[in-house]
Amino acid sequence: MSNENNNKNNNDKKKDKKTLYQFLDKEGFYIILFLCVCIVAVTAIWVSNQSGDDFISEAPEDRGPDVTLVEGDGEEQEQEEDSRETAIVGESEEEGEPSEETSQNTEKLEEQEQIQEQESEKPIVEATPKQEEKPKTQEIIEDKDAKEEVAPTASSAQDMALPVVGKLGMSFADDRLVYHRTLEQWATHHGIDLHAEEGAPVKTVLTGEVVEVLNDSIIGITVTIDHGDGLMTRYSNLSTDAMVNVGDHVEKGKTISGVGKTSVNKREEGALLHFQVLKDNKPVDPQAYLPKLN
Repeated sequence: MSNENNNKNNNDKKKDKKTLYQFLDKEGFYIILFLCVCIVAVTAIWVSNQSGDDFISEAPEDRGPDVTLVEGDGEEQEQEEDSRETAIVGESEEEGEPSEETSQNTEKLEEQEQIQEQESEKPIVEATPKQEEKPKTQEIIEDKDAKEEVAPTASSAQDMALPVVGKLGMSFADDRLVYHRTLEQWATHHGIDLHAEEGAPVKTVLTGEVVEVLNDSIIGITVTIDHGDGLMTRYSNLSTDAMVNVGDHVEKGKTISGVGKTSVNKREEGALLHFQVLKDNKPVDPQAYLPKLN
């Protein structure tokens, strides 16, 4: 019995081995291929993990580039300053607060920029006087012309007499606004007002010819006298127009009318003479021609 059992066991083992060999013979290629794929996959996973760890552990700490100040051309310095400013901004964004080294570098950059600005301003200051030489020459010529134009004015002022004895009221104002009491508004004033008693004699300031006699309600009775060389005088708010006529030749100091109240624009101011001086038909300040007024 025992021998038979042993024989059966041996036969079973042989059958199992034969079956295994047959299975390996048929499916062995696929098994080997599957094992190779598994090995490759495991190797790839291991390598990727190792590479990630290396990248993380070996990544250098970003401390920002070292800044070195070098004196050179303006363009190179500007490029270096731009790169330094970029590095400083990047470092402040990553770390939140600038380091002591960055602060020192920033101060050095600011000092360098101030020095460059001072040096760049020097040639500009030196070149300015040369550029202004021509305008100065023109100003000298213009001053000479102005003196020539003022000369006859001064001569006329020495010869011109007061048109009436009175007190100065509203003065000449063609470049600013003054308050007119009668009109209750601000406006320019192309003459001067000489306050005097009503009927006080109004006299010519220079010898000339009467070119206009008006009886106007707005400016009142007005007489205009031409003294030649583009110089004329005008007397307004007079009391009468019967003393002179257009074309009359009047000597200096001749009475041509009296102080009146015929101007609507001067009604609230009372009796006065509104006196004008015109040079080339343009109003000018009478006080530049008249003797000193009180």
